[in-house]
Amino acid sequence: MKTTKNTLTEDQQLWLVIGVTTLVLVGVGYWYYRHRKGKEEMLLFSTDDNPQITTTTKDTKPVTISSRFRCSSRSYPLSYGTCHKDVEVLQAYLKNIYKAELGSSGKANDGVDGMFGNKTNKAAKLHLGKTSFAKKDIEGMKTAMKTIRK
Repeated sequence: MKTTKNTLTEDQQLWLVIGVTTLVLVGVGYWYYRHRKGKEEMLLFSTDDNPQITTTTKDTKPVTISSRFRCSSRSYPLSYGTCHKDVEVLQAYLKNIYKAELGSSGKANDGVDGMFGNKTNKAAKLHLGKTSFAKKDIEGMKTAMKTIRK
């Protein structure tokens, strides 16, 4: 009895290479898409929290780069970089109680936008003496604002 080796023809080998290459490229493309989409979801831009950074290039020419605000957290404790609905409570408290200048972002262009950026951080440090807030702190601010409104 003869044993025959099952080998692929040149055409079959070519199609196998094309198929594997296509799968690899689709996989890399999908990973890149998800990777970029994840980064875009993390970026929130605020025109008021837009510090300028000056750096030098290889030619030692100063270049000004606009540094945009990035949300790094969406939970407690609320601190610089947090995007959360309760940051709006903190901002409204600073705005209403201390008349803090928070810029012109947000729905009413009053700086109350839910993003704990540079201006919120500076106002909180100046008026409240701290830059990190627990849920208990925010609840106290809500109560204080309700009391003042009555």
